[in-house]
Amino acid sequence: MSGPSSGDVFSDPARLAALERLRLADEMARQTLDRSARLVARLLDVPVVLLTFVEGARQRVIQYVGARHPRTAERVLPLDWGFCPIVVTQGQPIVICDVRSNPDHAANPAVAPTRMRAYMGVPLVLDGQVLGALCAVDTRPHRWSMDELRTLGELVTAAMTEIRLQLEFSESARLNAEAEAVQRRSQQLQGLAQASVEINSASSLAETLNTLTEKARRLIGAHQAASSLTRDSGITATSLTDKYAAYRDFSEPHTGQGVYAEVCRNNEPMRLRQSELEAHPAWRGFGEHADRHPPMRGWLAVPLIGSDGGNLGVIQVSDKMDGGDFTIDDEAILTQLAELASACIEKTAALDRQRQIARTLQKSLLPPHLPDIPGVQLAARYHSAADDSQVGGDFYDVFQSRDGRWGIILGDVCGKDAEAAALTALVRHTARTAVMIDPDPQHVAMVLNEAVRTHSTDRFCTLVYLTLRLRKDRPRVDMVVCGHPLPLHVDRHGTVREVGEPGTLVGVLPQPSVHTAHFTMSPGETLMLFTDGITEARRHGPLFGETMLPALLERAARTPLPDLADIVSQAALDYQGGRLNDDIATLFVRSVPAEQRT
Repeated sequence: MSGPSSGDVFSDPARLAALERLRLADEMARQTLDRSARLVARLLDVPVVLLTFVEGARQRVIQYVGARHPRTAERVLPLDWGFCPIVVTQGQPIVICDVRSNPDHAANPAVAPTRMRAYMGVPLVLDGQVLGALCAVDTRPHRWSMDELRTLGELVTAAMTEIRLQLEFSESARLNAEAEAVQRRSQQLQGLAQASVEINSASSLAETLNTLTEKARRLIGAHQAASSLTRDSGITATSLTDKYAAYRDFSEPHTGQGVYAEVCRNNEPMRLRQSELEAHPAWRGFGEHADRHPPMRGWLAVPLIGSDGGNLGVIQVSDKMDGGDFTIDDEAILTQLAELASACIEKTAALDRQRQIARTLQKSLLPPHLPDIPGVQLAARYHSAADDSQVGGDFYDVFQSRDGRWGIILGDVCGKDAEAAALTALVRHTARTAVMIDPDPQHVAMVLNEAVRTHSTDRFCTLVYLTLRLRKDRPRVDMVVCGHPLPLHVDRHGTVREVGEPGTLVGVLPQPSVHTAHFTMSPGETLMLFTDGITEARRHGPLFGETMLPALLERAARTPLPDLADIVSQAALDYQGGRLNDDIATLFVRSVPAEQRT
């Protein structure tokens, strides 16, 4: 069976939606892709680089030509022009060393006017959809190497990762702006002052709902109250007096049927006597849960309504403490509380989503696991600061170069926001790309410095980068330190000393000053790399890095490496009273004695 046609691929709704998302990035995406095109031209030494986006029945082509790679005017071309639409259709790279070796390639209408002889293109992917291609073009036959294809792929991955981060942060910022608008609305509500303070202080959606439910029961004076959400997690909360203590373990979620559903569907309060409740056409009782659900004694329910007018959930109370029926005043009080609570629920739900986005993005900026390196043991830890709704700039990575050396990088990008996260992704992916060309620490430092300087930002980065190779069963370290705290070397006897030579920040000077330190680690020795969240941790007294850290490493010189990593992180947290003021990242390297190697 044949696959989908190119027309089906180009007109796929999911793909068109991804193209629309890319258009939303606008100038930011253009700058990112421009920078990637310049890097392709420089690293692959080709005269022409193309960026192509296939938009329905046409393709939009941006061409970069010449030693300085100025961008020409964009051109809209038919789909049979060039090979980029084929990259989109197939969803994988295309490599052509000489177009004249294939009659179909040579007959392509793009070959003659561009004098194209060699072509290599890789897909531009966003949201799982191939939107276009980044292509290197040579006017002479070119036997493309795997390293060149890998370099082009790494640059595309870096660019699209940066664009995706910016798009995600734009969405996060929009949610945050909406949450702030809702918060302003809640602050305008008068009355219910104590409830407002307590509900607004809740740090999660579950805590917000529990506080709301308890306040509703107390404000109305009822023996039982329940709240539930119809959006997000669909969580529920209950509050019962001792009269119904036997039912406090009941936790079955609402089925979304009966009179409960009437309130949610109509977004109107319902206030019923017990006889009216049982006679209501929508009354369903408690079904299979009748023996475990507290009995009802009259019922008052008010909808939780979002800022968009949609239903968020419902607050309901039953069994008034004075034995009477619920009144119009009870309904008014509960309605005011529901208005207040709806604003807080939206705010907290947006914050929960923002935290989830931050956690997901932060995870994407760190390696999922550390590789196994012969002759050494690794351990790394990352901990976010108290505000976990933002993505920090601390990062680390471990990767292997093509000559077998292992590269280790740990750094800190200035700031804690979308721009910092994008720059962190750029540094990580650029380091991996630079290592494929030349893993020498000074070379990598220079490439990273140029990448950050041309990133159209006033941010900078500090980092430690080193390479490891085993020589006579001992790890040989070549290391540069760029504006970063010097790593600590711990021998088997617990002697702690700084290693490396200070260098300039990454992304500040056109010609940074960096010096490579060379040393060999004996069996059992440990090297600790860390960000300034460790050294500058303090609550009272001296900085943690001045006295506490060296003393801790001295005492724990022979502690198993994973335990040592945990001990250092916990000590820094405890030193600040259990609340981190800055993100911390640590990476430990230990030379393994020969008898312990597998």
